[in-house]
Amino acid sequence: MLCLACAMPGWPLCDPCVASLRRAPPAEIGGVPVEAGFRHVGAAVRLVQNLKYRRSLRAGRILAAAMVSGLPADATVLVPAPRSFVRRVTYGIDQARVLATEVSKLTGLEVLDALGAPLWWKRQAGAIREDRHSIDFRRIVSVPAGAVVVDDVFTTGATVMSAIAAADARRMSVLVATSAGTMDSRTRPFHSLGGDVAQLRETIGTRSRTALTRLQAEPPQERAVIAPRLVRPTNREEIG
Repeated sequence: MLCLACAMPGWPLCDPCVASLRRAPPAEIGGVPVEAGFRHVGAAVRLVQNLKYRRSLRAGRILAAAMVSGLPADATVLVPAPRSFVRRVTYGIDQARVLATEVSKLTGLEVLDALGAPLWWKRQAGAIREDRHSIDFRRIVSVPAGAVVVDDVFTTGATVMSAIAAADARRMSVLVATSAGTMDSRTRPFHSLGGDVAQLRETIGTRSRTALTRLQAEPPQERAVIAPRLVRPTNREEIG
């Protein structure tokens, strides 16, 4: 089996890719707390790109497993920051929706598609702060207090702040797969999956057996939210 980040032998990640993963420190923007699964370096960059541009849903599962521990104890719903219609059609995936769905499978939190996205906006990935801009998300349904905005990468916060402004709810927080802050100059785009692309793009529709068993063992009042005391590091069986 091939590594889901670099396509070298190793499953779900090869040892060098595992060694390159770094936890991201908590952040805050506009008084809103931001938690991330990983820093935007090493294999984490390749996992995001393989999810976002190559529809590797298993890469999304790995990222989501790391994101779960960043959920606040009072989280109510997961609100994906939607991708533009043009990019959803072009790449065949909405990465934030995938991440929210995978986090939902591990926690039992509902995914609320509360926001609509414009048809297109200028690409912000890799842009400097001065070139980033707000996005005209629109609210489709009301968003409850304690909602968590889910996105793939946090850099300057322009996208998530646009989503928060559109959602207009109390006590919101942000959960992302990776946090870039200042982009690491050593990070380079990963241009090819290599190996058996069809296999790596296979849709994973089943829940993690280990995570599901753990969730079902909890009392009903605990199933809606995974409190920090219940979260532990996720093993390879849960993300493979």
